[in-house]
Amino acid sequence: MSFAKALLANPELILRHRNIFLLSHMRANTSLFGHLIGSHPLVEGYYEMHIGYYSWKSLWRQKLRHFANHNVKPGARWMFDKVLHDGHHVATSLLMRDTSRTIIMLRAPEQSVKSLVALYRKHSPQLPEATPEGATRYYVDRLAALADTAGAIGPRYFYLDAENLISRTDVTLAELSTWLGFDTPIPSQYDTFENTGQGNTGDHSSRLKSGKVNRTRSDYSDIELTSAQQAAAEEAYQRHREQIIAGAAQHATA
Repeated sequence: MSFAKALLANPELILRHRNIFLLSHMRANTSLFGHLIGSHPLVEGYYEMHIGYYSWKSLWRQKLRHFANHNVKPGARWMFDKVLHDGHHVATSLLMRDTSRTIIMLRAPEQSVKSLVALYRKHSPQLPEATPEGATRYYVDRLAALADTAGAIGPRYFYLDAENLISRTDVTLAELSTWLGFDTPIPSQYDTFENTGQGNTGDHSSRLKSGKVNRTRSDYSDIELTSAQQAAAEEAYQRHREQIIAGAAQHATA
């Protein structure tokens, strides 16, 4: 769909910059989160666009890119994107707009780091994240950056333990929907989309294509972290999670 057609189909969404940002790290159930929230009739977007947000111009860029490839939901009022990398800057001023909502989500370190190693070994074995050392460094650095962002925007965000999407799906989605001001809850079964499991849009596993929350735990027993790596990741998780929870407007924790 062209941007002009999207404007005609839903001028309120296009002309008013309402945004939901998920700030998290790789391998934190973020593809699942995107599909859940992206299945709500009020929300456009479900995958990582891999862009930074520097000013109001970036919000227009998001819309231009999105509607170049997707049909518009006539009833949608919010644009969604997730940001998982320090290299994709999100300006504090955008997160503090009255028309923006921020969700920060963390996942406990062991599964996160091992899953990251497995992903990079398969798709980008030449990169540092394909090693336990590189994956641990990414995790530790990313959590520090998320904690800094939380401190900068004050109590304007919802904090979510990623595990809650699996263990307390309906309750968690209901709490988040209420905080966002949705008139109906985010659905616990989701749509699959054209880009589901494709390219660099997120999780490529068959589980994501099922349309249902999968509660099975992946086996990464072939990936070993040193005691120093485990300690560094756990210390970062405990410290930054506590800090982020303390500053949140609301939280859903395991």
